[in-house]
Amino acid sequence: MSASSPSPLEHAHRSWWRRVLSQPLIWAALCLALTLPWTLNERGMDAAPFILTLIGGWLLGVAFVNLTLRMQPVRRGVIVHVGVAAVATTAMIVGVEGGGAFIRALPEAFRGPVFMGQLALIPAICWTLLGLLSRVTLLARRPARSPRTAPEWVEDRTGVAVTFHAVPMRLRALYGWGIALAVLVAVVISIPIVNDAVPRWANQSPMVFLAAAAIVALPPYLVFRAVCAHRTRSVVLRFTPRGLTLTEDGVSVQIPLSRVTRLVWSVSGETARVEIQAPGANRSLLVSVARHGRGTLAQLPPLRARTASWLAEAGLVPVEPAGSRAKRAPARVFERVFE
Repeated sequence: MSASSPSPLEHAHRSWWRRVLSQPLIWAALCLALTLPWTLNERGMDAAPFILTLIGGWLLGVAFVNLTLRMQPVRRGVIVHVGVAAVATTAMIVGVEGGGAFIRALPEAFRGPVFMGQLALIPAICWTLLGLLSRVTLLARRPARSPRTAPEWVEDRTGVAVTFHAVPMRLRALYGWGIALAVLVAVVISIPIVNDAVPRWANQSPMVFLAAAAIVALPPYLVFRAVCAHRTRSVVLRFTPRGLTLTEDGVSVQIPLSRVTRLVWSVSGETARVEIQAPGANRSLLVSVARHGRGTLAQLPPLRARTASWLAEAGLVPVEPAGSRAKRAPARVFERVFE
């Protein structure tokens, strides 16, 4: 191992920080905690705490939807998603009808935090319903009597190959779209509130804010889906003991495994993707947001043990420690730690 090469322990430490920073729940807790000084001083409806509350609530919704997408079998995730969405929406409606009296009955010190908690639930429920809409859209495209299947490996004498659809996009760009959508909703809704232009009847009904958030968020969400559909490419990825061949819409690039510095293989969920880093050939292909054909799941097949052994022989080793993110998101990460 060269003097400049990071050790496996350093990789594990770096991966630990990467996992922490990628958790929506941590950022949601931070956003909501930052609103407390304003909320406890009865200034929760100022622009800064209001926007932080909406972003924190949106991150809660993202964390929940991501959790349901990772559940196996898929049917369990759908049931949990539908059940929680129905219960949360019903609770919000009931809270609107009798929430005012409930909040007034609380001690004065708790009224502000409880009201801001209700406000945070608005984008959380909105994102949950948008995720449910995405599930329904996929279900509507499903053939009536033909179950959807994930892409499968095709093996021959010299290697294995898989064909799938993906969008050239990095994961941080996907998160950037989500953050931009949350900020847009927060800003648009906060403008009439900051300028005292909200009717009195609307102030007494949080469902109005939920409906407004849905109306504001839906067009950008549909635009994002349309952009992803337009940029979707047909991809064939082939592994051999010595290298890999990446073909996008008929254009092929051959990369020796000895030149690959990092490979990420995420099977399912919102992070389903392939990342390949090599000199002159850095590619990130998101499967989760691509437009897929009828009967095809937005997934990748699990990486075969035979392929993993080829990567190991080329100096690429797993960097995720046991019991880490792989249990929550079916992803495998290989990096070059030996020269």
